[in-house]
Amino acid sequence: MEKDIEIEELEKIEEDDEPIIGMSFDSDTDLFIYFKGYSKRKGFPVLRRTSRKDSYGILRNVTFACGRSGETRSKSVKILKPQPNAKTGCNARLGAGLGDDGKWTIRSLNLDHNHALLTPTKS
Repeated sequence: MEKDIEIEELEKIEEDDEPIIGMSFDSDTDLFIYFKGYSKRKGFPVLRRTSRKDSYGILRNVTFACGRSGETRSKSVKILKPQPNAKTGCNARLGAGLGDDGKWTIRSLNLDHNHALLTPTKS
């Protein structure tokens, strides 16, 4: 049932709707659904990179990043046939925080990728 709701939410997002600093959302889940829909249209994977909670255990900050961010060391023992690596060290990310009003606001944004983006049908 959650998948059905998520698909409906993704379909509501307009085609030209780009994230900008200062946009606000009711929850971190709404923010993730929005950014996931945006990333699907643009052709890159997205994942939750970091999250921080306060001393009461309430989530305060979250960072969503391109799925190709970071570096991966090859774990292959075959020197002549290494495993392909999808990580490129991409710095595209969205940072958001919980405000005093209870809304999640985009605070930092980098939409520049260092790799080719897929078509929306392949993402």
